[in-house]
Amino acid sequence: MPFKLPSLDDTRDFLVALYRSLFPTANVGSRRSYHGRRATYLAGSITQLHAHVDSAQRDAHPLTAGDGKPILDWGNAVGVPKKTATPARQLAAGRVTGAATSTATTGLQLQHANTGLLFKLNSNVTIPGIITDPDSFADADIVGIDTGSQTRLLAGEVLNFLAPPAGIQTAVVLQKDLDLDGFDAEQFGSYRGRVLSTFSQTPSGGNQADFVKWALASLNTVATAYAYPERAGRGTIDVVAFYAGVGAARTMTPTDLATVKAYIQTLAPFQVTGTGGGLRMLTTIPDPRNIEIRLTSNGQAAFAFDWDDSAGFTVSAFNSTTRELTFSATLPASLHAGHRLSFQGVASAQDGTEFRIESLSASNKVILEKLPPVAPLGTDKIFSGGPLVTPVRDAIVGHLAGEIVYAGRGLTPLRAGAVQSVVGLDVLADGLGSANPGGIYNDSLSWSGGVVRATLFKIAMFTAGVGNAVITTPAADYEAVDDAFPLDAQIHYVTPGSVLIRRA
Repeated sequence: MPFKLPSLDDTRDFLVALYRSLFPTANVGSRRSYHGRRATYLAGSITQLHAHVDSAQRDAHPLTAGDGKPILDWGNAVGVPKKTATPARQLAAGRVTGAATSTATTGLQLQHANTGLLFKLNSNVTIPGIITDPDSFADADIVGIDTGSQTRLLAGEVLNFLAPPAGIQTAVVLQKDLDLDGFDAEQFGSYRGRVLSTFSQTPSGGNQADFVKWALASLNTVATAYAYPERAGRGTIDVVAFYAGVGAARTMTPTDLATVKAYIQTLAPFQVTGTGGGLRMLTTIPDPRNIEIRLTSNGQAAFAFDWDDSAGFTVSAFNSTTRELTFSATLPASLHAGHRLSFQGVASAQDGTEFRIESLSASNKVILEKLPPVAPLGTDKIFSGGPLVTPVRDAIVGHLAGEIVYAGRGLTPLRAGAVQSVVGLDVLADGLGSANPGGIYNDSLSWSGGVVRATLFKIAMFTAGVGNAVITTPAADYEAVDDAFPLDAQIHYVTPGSVLIRRA
C-alpha cells in the first residue's frame, strides 16, 4: 500500500496529539502558545522532507519524472537526446542581384533588416546574363544562422549582406517563405513521449527500433526515420531518414545521409555495419499525390464558405505585377473584398493554397493580397475559400509531410510542427513515412507509407464546423512504391501535390 503523504495540518495535529499524550500538563491548546509554535515549526520541517522524498521518488520513474533535468536525465540514459532549435531554410529563396558573371559563395552572411537575425547563403550562385547588365539575378538557397521559429521569414522580407562580394548588391529579397525547419527547441511534452516510447521497445543490440533511435540521434536535423529489416536479404537493414519539411524538402542530402550512417556504424553490430555488412541508407524519391476533399459545413454561418462558386469559374488572365486576377465571367454578387479563394491547376501547377482578396477592381476582376508562388493560367479553376479550408488543408499537408496530427482542443486538427507542446493532446493521425505497402516491414515498429482515405476523412471531420466530407481524390487508397531489385537502393515516399479543400 503506498504511503499517503500527510499535509502540514495533518502532521501538526499528529504532533500535538502525541505531545499531549506524553506531556499532559503542557499547554499546547493554542497554536500561538510556546509548545503550539514548536509543533508547527516541526510539522513544517517534516512536511518539507516528505515533499523532497516524494519528488525524488517521482523523478526516479520516467512516467512521473518532472520536466527539466529529471526527464532529460532519463532521455540521456536511454539514448534519446532532446532536440535543440533548428534554423529555417528554403531552396532558391533569396534573389541575389548584381552584375553578370559576379559570384556569391556558400557561407556568406546576411542580416534581416527588421530583426537583426543572421542568415547565410547555402549554395553558390553566379549571376547570369550579359556582362554590361548590372541588374541580373540568381536565386540562392538560404539557411538561418540564428535558430527557432523566429527565423521563419515570409517572402518579400529583405536580407542584407554583411560584406557583399564584388559586383553583388547588398539587398537580397526573399522570393519564398523560409518555412522548412525553423523549429523551436523540442517541448517537454513531445520529448517525454519520445523518451517513454523507448521503454515499450526492448533493445536487442540492433533491432528495428534501435536503428530508428540511432538515426534520430545522429543529427539534430533528422526529424523522422524508418528501418527495413532484411529488405535486401537475411542479415541486412535499410534505413531511411528525413528532414522536417514539406515535399521534396524532406529528402536528406548525400552528405547528411553519410553522417547518419557513420553514426549508426559506431553503435550497431559489426556484422551489419562493418565492411561488406548489410547496412544501407536509402535514397528517398518524392511521390507527389493530389488530394481533393469536398466539405459541407454544419449550417452555422460562422463556418460557411465565403462566396457562391456554384456557377463554375476559371481563370481568364492573371497579372503578376499588379496581382490582378480576371475571372472567366462576371463576379458573383456574394463575392466581396476580404473573401478567400483557391485554385485548381489545369494549365499550371497549383497546390490548393488559399488566397485572400484585397479588393475588387472590375466587374470580373479582383486584386489578391499576396502573389501566388505559381501564376495561375487560363482554364485553371477558381473555388471559394472559407474558414474550413486552411485548418483542414494544413492538417492534411502535415500528415503527408510525416508530421503527427493531434486532436487539438476546440475541435481543431493540429500538425505537430505548429504546436509548442503536445501535453494533453491525443493523436488524431500519424504522419506518413516512406513506403511500407501492407505494413510488411512492421516488426517492433509500425507505420504507414500510403494515403488512406479513411485517415483523410477522419482529419477533415474532426474540424469544428464540418458537417460532411467527401474524398474525391484519391479515388482509392494509394501505397508508395517499394522499389524492387535492382532499384532497391531507393524508396519512394508520398508528398503533397495539390491539396484542394473546396465546397461540396
